Amino acid sequence: MIRFRKAGARIAATGAVVTFVVLALSAVAARTILRTILIGDLDDEVETLSVAIGSDLELRGVAELSHEALRAGMESNTFVYRLEHHAAVLFNDRGIIGATGDLARHARLPDLRAFARHDERPFTAREPFTGQRRICRFRVAHLAQNATGTTLVIFRSIETMSHTLDVVDGVLAILVIAGFLASALVLTIAMRRALHPVEEITSFTERITARDLSQHVTVPAAGDEFQRLAAVINALLERLQLSFEAQRRLVSDVAHELKTPAAVIAAEAQELARGHLAADEAREAQETIARAASGLAREVDDLLELARGDAAAVRHHEEFDVDDAVDDAVTSASALARERGIAIDREERSGCRMIGERAGITRAIANLVVNAVRYSPGGSRVRVASRNLEKACEISVADRGPGIPAAERARIFERFVRLADARRRHPEGSGLGLAIVDQVVRAHAGTVEVLDAEEGGALFRVRLPAAVTSSSPPRS
Repeated sequence: MIRFRKAGARIAATGAVVTFVVLALSAVAARTILRTILIGDLDDEVETLSVAIGSDLELRGVAELSHEALRAGMESNTFVYRLEHHAAVLFNDRGIIGATGDLARHARLPDLRAFARHDERPFTAREPFTGQRRICRFRVAHLAQNATGTTLVIFRSIETMSHTLDVVDGVLAILVIAGFLASALVLTIAMRRALHPVEEITSFTERITARDLSQHVTVPAAGDEFQRLAAVINALLERLQLSFEAQRRLVSDVAHELKTPAAVIAAEAQELARGHLAADEAREAQETIARAASGLAREVDDLLELARGDAAAVRHHEEFDVDDAVDDAVTSASALARERGIAIDREERSGCRMIGERAGITRAIANLVVNAVRYSPGGSRVRVASRNLEKACEISVADRGPGIPAAERARIFERFVRLADARRRHPEGSGLGLAIVDQVVRAHAGTVEVLDAEEGGALFRVRLPAAVTSSSPPRS
């Protein structure tokens, strides 16, 4: 069995086969109808003759009938009913009474006895009289009254009609084959033209490499379906381009961010290895290495957290009290706050509950609190509050730091983005903390925004969907 690898060829072949089947069935139906009409006309003719001649014989009788009388009756009825080329034989058990027509002249009684047992319905058979065995249409009439016991056979050759039908069969076969080939050709050309945009799109996508995703698919003069396909591919290429660019920036930023602490650790370790440092210098070098290693570990941990979020890893979701997550976040930032002389005020409590990953929410809030502590001046206060907004849980963290310019508020949630003032004040930061906040909040279908705090500084406000069962009153 032939197998077509291309969809266009399969569609064209299927369409051509369907066309062939339809044409063949139509040809068979046309041939059947034509034969039925022709045979029906012949049956009408032989029936007309048999009824006319039989009625006359039944009235007059057959005792003195001659061949010439039968021929005369035949000719008169042929003239009256405009019927030609028929033959007739009249016989009984004792012999042939009369016969007329070229075929009937050679009739013999043994050949006719089979007709005496036949009913009066017209039928097709080969005549047994002349030896030529021509195909004829017969009708048998069993006479009564004055012609009782006699049988009249009227028949006519249908060789010409059979030949005509054979010619019709040949013409119909040629038409069916021609229609099949024509439909196959037309469908092949049509499918090739219709699927040409797909070939162009395929060739284009095969040429695309990760080095250049800025190209776009164009399918001029194509249908709406191909235009939509091209638009989808172009949108995919744009997303891939953004993804690759983000990946390149990530690799570049990671290399840059990790290079500094790694270089510090290497330099201090070399100094210690030489053994020329005093005790105080050696202790300071060790502390420097410890701080650099701690910062390096934090950056690696932050990168792993972001990678987990990018991979959409399945995490454990549970219903929990948002106040508990906020309290845990404040506790994790307390040591840094004491070191910097910053007071953390835990203000409003919401009693709000939500469904999500508690560890992720706690970490995101902790990043906000740590940032607030880190950028607030010594001796100032950081306010942390939570509220129940019925359908949302709101957490706000306000500091007394320098604030964030409105033009930079969207950019600070990008990875490795740190404002110039932040780099100058705290060079040890990585610029990943707020990116983690944004990722965690988005993963929980929430929002995070930056505003100006009333007392000066920045106010970070997070809103997360509340659990449906969240109805407990705020705790004091």
